[in-house]
Amino acid sequence: MRPEFKIFSRIIKAINSPSKGIDEVLHIIMVNISELIQAEAWSLFILDEEKRELVFHEVFGEKAEKLKGMRIPMDKGIVGWVATNKKPVIVDDVYKDKRFFKEVDKKSRFKTKSILAVPMISRGKLVGVVEVINKKDGKPFTKGDLEIIKTYVEQAALALENANLLKNLKQKIDYLTLLSRINRNITSILDFKLLLNRSAEIIRKTFGYHYVCIGLKRGKKVILQGFSTAEGLPPRRTVIYEGEGIVGEAIRLKKPVVVKDVSKETRYLPGIEGTLSEMVIPIKKKGQLLGIIDIGNNYSDSFKSEEIEVITQVSHQLAVAIENAKLYEKIKESTLKDDLTGFYNSRYTEGPLKDLVNEAVKEGHPVSLIFLDLDHFKWVNDSFDHLVGSYTLRLVANRLKRYIKDVGIGIRYGGDEYMIILPGMNLKEAVEFAEFLRKKLNGRRFKISKNTRYRISASFGVSSMPEVAGSVEELIRTADIAMYKVKELGRNNTAYFDKERRIKLVNDWKDRI
Repeated sequence: MRPEFKIFSRIIKAINSPSKGIDEVLHIIMVNISELIQAEAWSLFILDEEKRELVFHEVFGEKAEKLKGMRIPMDKGIVGWVATNKKPVIVDDVYKDKRFFKEVDKKSRFKTKSILAVPMISRGKLVGVVEVINKKDGKPFTKGDLEIIKTYVEQAALALENANLLKNLKQKIDYLTLLSRINRNITSILDFKLLLNRSAEIIRKTFGYHYVCIGLKRGKKVILQGFSTAEGLPPRRTVIYEGEGIVGEAIRLKKPVVVKDVSKETRYLPGIEGTLSEMVIPIKKKGQLLGIIDIGNNYSDSFKSEEIEVITQVSHQLAVAIENAKLYEKIKESTLKDDLTGFYNSRYTEGPLKDLVNEAVKEGHPVSLIFLDLDHFKWVNDSFDHLVGSYTLRLVANRLKRYIKDVGIGIRYGGDEYMIILPGMNLKEAVEFAEFLRKKLNGRRFKISKNTRYRISASFGVSSMPEVAGSVEELIRTADIAMYKVKELGRNNTAYFDKERRIKLVNDWKDRI
């Protein structure tokens, strides 16, 4: 059997082998056809259609290791001309040809003298270029050489096109699977944190991203709430303002922002360690910005146009889920609100308060609680009526709101009892703040009618976690006990449990109770 037939048979066998991947098939094709023409170097370029570049995929010969993966723009060099025009070419002396791209020789320190280049075309579509450099016998390439190469290049083009079709089909299936999984997993989730964390995890694992963060818009800022990172790396910031960094730019423009190389981007703010490229997709519903999906990869130029389209589709699904979760939160919050004062009611202490306190303590932050009970409130109801009493409770709540709105959470626990939750405040700070509130509450009379004004005082009890209490139940109980101790000793004062679990009065530092 003639050598050409043996080689052709081996190539066909490789193409039809179900166990061989496309890289292995292309390698076999290049190894075999290199036996037909003895040359100093061979290269197989794959077309990156989106970037319009030719990539060194298979390289044989001296200095080959320096070229693999290198990219050449379609408008550069002899191979670029072959790719653009879809025509083969023989160049006997490259230094007499204006198309020759010297940068490749500079990088590899190899001297190119002559070139034979053939486009890889399958079903009329360019998929790559095969280039042969310098015949070993020093003779020029012939038309016979060209015809031999063309025969086998057609087989390589066919194998590559089939592989691309299979890859694209698999990619589309992956994308459809992602959309289906997102839809299946998020449409029934009404808890914001779970919704955003689950969505971030599905997106990251499907595409293999370095990280995915999902944030919700609050005024002119976005608060990042859903996270999934490949190595569990935490973000450096969770609040990003409009115009700040790449995320801030996406907020401002309300459009996707894709950065191929963050090291060359002046707007980039370092976030999760190891990020080399970043993409931010806005989450919108009816033109209104609800939040963003922030995605990073640990290599440059990593996002394809198809991915941007798919993540945009995901953002539409997320927008619907976020709106549903917001509606649920409003309904849920309405059941936790006290209609009279606008504070939370006692139900808040059964679930949300525990979550808030446990999360704060887990992150190493203290949480303090003020328990206060109005003094002689029965006199108000007895002297006037219950409508005046209810009105007074509302006035008290309004005065407290003025001072706690930026630092605490108000709860009407029942009757004339209130709680103030103070995340981030330690015991000393909470005691000082309780005294401040006590004086503000009692410092100015309440006007309940045109001709009626009176002062209201309250007894305050303070506790803190983890300094005093070890659980939410103990936090409430110790603050309550301290408050009742004030009641026993004359009212209109503040008491607290210290670290030794002794009750102390603020306005009676010398006496221990």
